[in-house]
Amino acid sequence: MLQTDKQVCVLEDDPLMLEHLAGMVRELGFEPLPAGTVDEALSLVRRHSPWAAVIDILMPDKDGLNFIMELGPDRPERVVAISGGGRLGAGAVLQMAKGLGADATVVKPVRLEDLRQALEP
Repeated sequence: MLQTDKQVCVLEDDPLMLEHLAGMVRELGFEPLPAGTVDEALSLVRRHSPWAAVIDILMPDKDGLNFIMELGPDRPERVVAISGGGRLGAGAVLQMAKGLGADATVVKPVRLEDLRQALEP
């Protein structure tokens, strides 16, 4: 069962997709902490210690894999990696994220039910 008193960092470089994902997180009963860059997301995680993070993997500068590797002791309890995969396809990219420590993966376009399942421990 999802809890309504937990924060979720949402990392996505596309502003419209970030807004959409934050809305989905809110609809699931969490408080979203939106971030458009890895550095912004890491700062939010260090300041707020959110319960979970939903992170896009493929981004122009630093990507979601960098985010996972740079978390260190500030790692949220749950890390959900999302990707459409670009030219590599989502499977390979999300498999790399799992190998680096993501707890769950979701293929874009993200459906609410897939996100709900990914955020369940």
